[in-house]
Amino acid sequence: MRCLRMPEALRSSLGRGFLGVRICGEESSVTATAAELSGDCVAVVAVGDYVCRSFVELGLVPSICVVDGVTRRTLLQPWVGDRFSYIYECTNPRSHICLEAVERLREAVRTSAPGRGALVLVKGEEDLLALAALAEVPDGWCVVYGIPGCGVEVVPVDSYVRYVARRILELFEEVELAEAPGSGGAR
Repeated sequence: MRCLRMPEALRSSLGRGFLGVRICGEESSVTATAAELSGDCVAVVAVGDYVCRSFVELGLVPSICVVDGVTRRTLLQPWVGDRFSYIYECTNPRSHICLEAVERLREAVRTSAPGRGALVLVKGEEDLLALAALAEVPDGWCVVYGIPGCGVEVVPVDSYVRYVARRILELFEEVELAEAPGSGGAR
């Protein structure tokens, strides 16, 4: 399985956020503010179980949710139900961005539409897929993701954001990992 491995030197800088609006504070107000800020976006990609679940609980199902079933190393109870028209599965190990996960994200972008959202279920860890989303989604979309110890960040995507995200990805090391059984595809 072809992947990009994050250099350890980037860990702290990527954990601080990107080019968007960082919202820190109490969880409920953070999510409400993020939802309000993303209201002008063409579509929203929410990365992380907490962010996705919080949007859904507010009655705002993102066009794409990218989740791994874990928040702060704690396994979550299933919450997605029948809110998504498309469900894609992939494998993405911690500190990596795998081609399979990026392909599932691209498929989700192609298939999602108002009222027909897509869920990307990640076996492994979804955190770095926010960077992949920033490099892949069209202008006018927003990517919303969690910032550990702070809250969330809302990034409206344009050509400059995509350029910066792709430049950061160029710093990652290409690696080949053993194929995970049963990964990939849509259901």
